Amino acid sequence: MIQNFTIYTLIYLITALVSFFVAVIAWQRRRVKGGKEITLLMIASGFGSFALIFESIAAIPSEKILWSTIEFAGGIAIPVLFLLFVFRFTDREKFLSKYHIISYFIIPFITFCFILTNSNHNLFWSGFSKISQQTNLMEYYHGVVFWIGYVAYSYLLLIISSLSIFCFLIKHKRSFRYQGVMIFTAAILPWSASILYLSDINISPGFDMTPASITLSGILIISSIYYNRFLDLAPIARDTLFETLSDGIMAIDNRKRILDINNTARICLGISGKSMTGIDARVSGATNVSLLNAVLNEESISEVEVEDNSDVRTFRIIKQQIKDQTGCHLVVIRDVSDYISQQKELITAKERAEESDRLKSAFLANMSHEIRTPMSGILGFTALLQELDISGDEQQEYIRIIEKSGQRMLCTINDIITLASLETGHIKAVVEEVNIISIIDPVIESFNPLAKEKGLEIVFEKGFCDNQSIIFTDKEKVGIILSNLIKNAIKFTTQGRITVKCIRTNTGIDISVKDTGIGIPPEKRELIFERFRQGSESVSRSYEGAGLGLSISKAYTEILGGKILLESEQDKGSTFYVTIPDKKS
Repeated sequence: MIQNFTIYTLIYLITALVSFFVAVIAWQRRRVKGGKEITLLMIASGFGSFALIFESIAAIPSEKILWSTIEFAGGIAIPVLFLLFVFRFTDREKFLSKYHIISYFIIPFITFCFILTNSNHNLFWSGFSKISQQTNLMEYYHGVVFWIGYVAYSYLLLIISSLSIFCFLIKHKRSFRYQGVMIFTAAILPWSASILYLSDINISPGFDMTPASITLSGILIISSIYYNRFLDLAPIARDTLFETLSDGIMAIDNRKRILDINNTARICLGISGKSMTGIDARVSGATNVSLLNAVLNEESISEVEVEDNSDVRTFRIIKQQIKDQTGCHLVVIRDVSDYISQQKELITAKERAEESDRLKSAFLANMSHEIRTPMSGILGFTALLQELDISGDEQQEYIRIIEKSGQRMLCTINDIITLASLETGHIKAVVEEVNIISIIDPVIESFNPLAKEKGLEIVFEKGFCDNQSIIFTDKEKVGIILSNLIKNAIKFTTQGRITVKCIRTNTGIDISVKDTGIGIPPEKRELIFERFRQGSESVSRSYEGAGLGLSISKAYTEILGGKILLESEQDKGSTFYVTIPDKKS
């Protein structure tokens, strides 16, 4: 393959290398506004220049046409990418939706299809000159698709880009004058190179300086990135800052006219119109009348509560006199609902912490009582057993008291261990097939002696047939729940009876434990299921226990997927209802 290296080959090589180098630098700053677009623009420019290297050294027309076709794959995308960069830089985000971006590339895509099929219709290139012996370049004669699909469309995008930059330069001439001039120059350079290529005043026929001009534009932009922090600054304009504030901001003159207002203030006041400058605030169409009145009154700081769809929002209004503007005020509308809510939550949390501290102290005192009392009994009667002159009956009575005290202390320790396991979440349900009667009967039988000691009777009412007694659940936990409820009923009942009732439902088993005891006052009914809570939390109370039984029962019921409820009437008794779901799948 014959190849002819010329000065133009070197120019395209340098252009390609510089373009890719600029792309690498821009990629390092891709997080700033427009950084990604500049990266893609330089990659497209470098790709086109790289193809032109081979086009410039090719010795036959077919090879030159092939490499020119490849060059246009990057070249036709450059005007679109430059437009995207300008839109991103000038904060015209509404033109950068996915739909808009796709629409920008439709004409370049169609044009490229014509380039690929040019040999069939000659609408993009209508013909070609001979290869120059001096420059090894070939002139391309252009068809209607070139002038419309490439030149006209590219110039249209460059015009839009230049106008956008020019408007930005006028609007921000104080803050971004130097940066705007640099990018405006970068936008003009490809125009100049393109005009030279298409005119008779080109440096050399067939030599396209557009890639080099685009690379130079990229250098100008990247220079701004590093030396002027161009992309970091642009465009943090007043409008962006003003509209993105979370507080409502508005300026009002001495005649209650709106001098300026941001979107947050419009939303707070319920103003639908956007152009409010010069309009009397009282006829602005604000739907939030109470808030508007607070804005217009003479108080420098005020708060107002506004109902919003069954929710109450609190706004703080702050007014400040505008310097050198008699009668004009800057008004800040701040939604402090979340702050007030947080303050209330902090107060509630503080009260809960104080209550928790009180309960902890009561619990520690209770635990010392619950452990010290049976331990004193154990030690005291153990000492009596060592006496030589005690009778056999006395010895058996002492042993019985020691055993009872030990069981009481063991029960307390077991409850504390169970509570600790519940706190860590280590207790899970172990589901198996069980006969609910085989759980209820042994529990009732175990408490019968204690009930008889107090002159009480435990009655079991079965509300289903024997063949309906099978249920899939955790046998141990159901037994503990029932034991705690019966023990609790016996403890607080001095006469009458305890009734245990069990009925079968479509979803499982319902168990109720009813007593004829002292009942529970209304203010205590929600508290008794909390840990360490009892009807009385005093150490001198009449009833023993750590106050953990009902809390454990509730936790176990929830682990099984059920619920526990209470009905009580003071001095008449209480009824606990427990639902145990059937876990059969």
